[in-house]
Amino acid sequence: MKWEKDQVTFMRHHNYHATLPSQLRMACLMLLLFLAAPALAIETQDVFKRFQNGIVQIHILEASSGSRVAVGSGFSVSRSGEIVTNYHVISELVQKPDKYRAEIIYFDGHASPLKLLNFDAVHDLAIVSGDTSTPVFFELNAAPLPQGTRAYSIGTPLDLGFTIVEGTYNGLLIESQYERIHFTGSISPGMSGGPTILEDGRVIGVNVATAGDQVSFLVRAKFVMALLQQTRHQANSSPSLEKLASQLQQSQSSYMKDLLAPNMEKVKLGQYLLPGMIAPYLNCWGHANTNKDDLFQHLSYACSSDDDLYVSSSHGIHFLRFDHDYISSEELGQHSFFKLYQSHFAGDGRHFPGSKEDVTKFRCQTNFVKLADLTMRAVLCVRSYRKLPELYDAVLKIATLRDDNRGVLSTVELGGVSFDNIMLFSRKYMENITWQK
Repeated sequence: MKWEKDQVTFMRHHNYHATLPSQLRMACLMLLLFLAAPALAIETQDVFKRFQNGIVQIHILEASSGSRVAVGSGFSVSRSGEIVTNYHVISELVQKPDKYRAEIIYFDGHASPLKLLNFDAVHDLAIVSGDTSTPVFFELNAAPLPQGTRAYSIGTPLDLGFTIVEGTYNGLLIESQYERIHFTGSISPGMSGGPTILEDGRVIGVNVATAGDQVSFLVRAKFVMALLQQTRHQANSSPSLEKLASQLQQSQSSYMKDLLAPNMEKVKLGQYLLPGMIAPYLNCWGHANTNKDDLFQHLSYACSSDDDLYVSSSHGIHFLRFDHDYISSEELGQHSFFKLYQSHFAGDGRHFPGSKEDVTKFRCQTNFVKLADLTMRAVLCVRSYRKLPELYDAVLKIATLRDDNRGVLSTVELGGVSFDNIMLFSRKYMENITWQK
């Protein structure tokens, strides 16, 4: 490889591209490509050969029949046999320990019952162990990396066997509060919980999700370090639903402090100022339908967080979403405009996942709220988590009642928060809807 780099530098320095015949230039280029491609292939093969024995597959089994219901990956991080994987891989062991068990399949085919030692549901991590240790274990790397650094993701995609995928590190996701790594490479189902490593074997992150088209995401190694330290110093205790509830409660308490901060960023729609990008990890977008031939004009604005949390196979937490619709008309009469306005307000606006085992039905209450020079109709709907006490989902729908031919409809969806925080945020949100003359 050094020879190739020296030759390219020499040719560029002496302007060889202008003096060599075209056939010779093409031959030189093909030679360089021929020499470079095998080198990359050999490097990937070498990485896999050196570290494959530290990778495991994890099977989640239905307890009575022993049939597989899910598969994932993991990797060894100590001589004592500690293995890292994703929380979502082993979540059924927390949710329904009487119905599911798990086993670890080592690289040599040896199977061992899995013991769950600890988990961090917020960062989608778990520490497990088996009845043996692997001949290879991985070092964790939390140091910053240059964008474009080559990395290798290892796991068991689609239960097809142990596989290595080459890709690149592309920094942290900007619009996320959980510091996920953007990895350009194909992470497929079954690779969840496997490591993404540098060529020397240091783990930079844990495979967690993909958006397709070589856009994948990793949990940062620093969160693995924190969970391992906690695991090694904690008293012997069985990870449980109580631990899951505590983690989710602490998480919502932390991020709700930011949302309840004194100042809310605003966006203007028509004559109204409304909550805008109120947190840096939100994605916000707008749309305008202002065709003069239409009977009414419609401006919309919506923000949402992509930081969904996995609770179980049937239950997830969509943290925050809100949208505004400003509707106005100079053509419609009062009665027709009210019917149009009412039809927009009547939409459900509930996009929360969760089965009957996970959550109760929504219960709603309607009030008329007067703040400054605005009167609003507010409908607040709340449901509770059956297995996780003191956590709720909420939908707040608001309609301003000021003019006969214009108004704002706003909907907020807040997931996995305490009842007190629902009430505090609802009040603050409504206080930040104002009208300008």
